[in-house]
Amino acid sequence: MSQLLALLKPFSGRLVSAAPPGKFGSYVSHYVVEQRLLAVVGPFDWEIIDMVRDADGTLTGCVGRLGAEVDGRWVRVCGAGDVENPGNSKTDGERLKLAESDAFKRAAMRLGVGLHLWAGDDFFVYDALERRENPDPQLPMESMPGGSGGSGISAVPEPTSGGVT
Repeated sequence: MSQLLALLKPFSGRLVSAAPPGKFGSYVSHYVVEQRLLAVVGPFDWEIIDMVRDADGTLTGCVGRLGAEVDGRWVRVCGAGDVENPGNSKTDGERLKLAESDAFKRAAMRLGVGLHLWAGDDFFVYDALERRENPDPQLPMESMPGGSGGSGISAVPEPTSGGVT
């Protein structure tokens, strides 16, 4: 199994939490995303590259950059994170931790981690790449997405870093 496919593998069961009241979509915790990255790519780079402040100077977000070697290719992706209710936090440090966690998960999503949670019913890339890696010799190419014989799944673009490189 490629690292990309392992990163894209959907989370299930107790790792996925339902959205709190008034919010949309299921989620996984920061520490779950971190563990998936460590298990699949090993050590990775993470840095906050910018902080976002409101006109009054209150920290309300940040931009982070994640770097990792995936399938022999070094990639760097960015993610922006915000603080939904900045007034609920007493310090910029506390707000930064909230924004950083959000930015980290969004950057990891660009490497495939938890992408299924954002995509919902439109999540297809895991199955498409799994078929590419493990083609069923009994299955005619015409029945695969974009397949009409020939060189494989032409309708699914080659994976890219999905962000700043």
